[in-house]
Amino acid sequence: MPTPLLDSLRMLCLELLGLTVTMAGVVVIATYWYFGSFALPAAQNALLFCLMMLFVSALPLQLYAASRIVALRRRNHQLFHFATRDGLTQVLNRAAFQKSVELRIGPDGRRREGDDVPHTLLILDADHFKRINDRLGHGTGDEALSLIAATLRQSVRKDDLVGRLGGEEFAILLRNAGYEEAQVVAERLRARINMLEVGPRNRRTRLSVSLGGISFRTAVPFDALYKIADTNLYKAKSAGRNRVALSQLGSLRSVDGGTTRQIEGTSRRWG
Repeated sequence: MPTPLLDSLRMLCLELLGLTVTMAGVVVIATYWYFGSFALPAAQNALLFCLMMLFVSALPLQLYAASRIVALRRRNHQLFHFATRDGLTQVLNRAAFQKSVELRIGPDGRRREGDDVPHTLLILDADHFKRINDRLGHGTGDEALSLIAATLRQSVRKDDLVGRLGGEEFAILLRNAGYEEAQVVAERLRARINMLEVGPRNRRTRLSVSLGGISFRTAVPFDALYKIADTNLYKAKSAGRNRVALSQLGSLRSVDGGTTRQIEGTSRRWG
């Protein structure tokens, strides 16, 4: 059970216990006022009975309140999931992805002092996606998007971010990945997606994506990063699609001028 939930249940129990003790005090005062003292057996029996019933009834109240908190937490988690995930691919939607990136790199691109961790923003777009929809139907198009998203999720680390920006466009934020390492990851993603096929058995169509990206260390707003990555994506598509174009902030050097370069080797941190 998550720690925040345990903390909430612990606080609830303490609050109900405090309320029960307060009510017990009220019972004692009321019994004394009614009987005039606790010397009479009737007063003692009445006080004992009322206190016993009070504490016995407090237990089911605590159990009920705890079950309600668990149910509400679960429901809130579901609502948060629906609000931040793309319904088809189950990766982050555009708003949630941008917000998550901004939380990583700081609002308006302002990084924390001493935070010099490299990041890379990748934008990728499914090649000839409209042709897939027109020839094979929107159901096959949805299957293609789901396969691409699943491949992206399986090919990056848990603390990397994957989102769908809209249509056939996806984005990835690679944490602690500089220019050289991002090249390896981007090329591997391109190659893995290029192995996927969709459509009926006699009309199988191989998928491919074009990728544009920007590696950075300095403080840069998300909109500026996206614009550079999107420009590199356009270069990759203009050069023939199924390619990677990656730049490094500062030098803005790209992979073979926007064309794909076959990169040897692998990175142990990505599967």
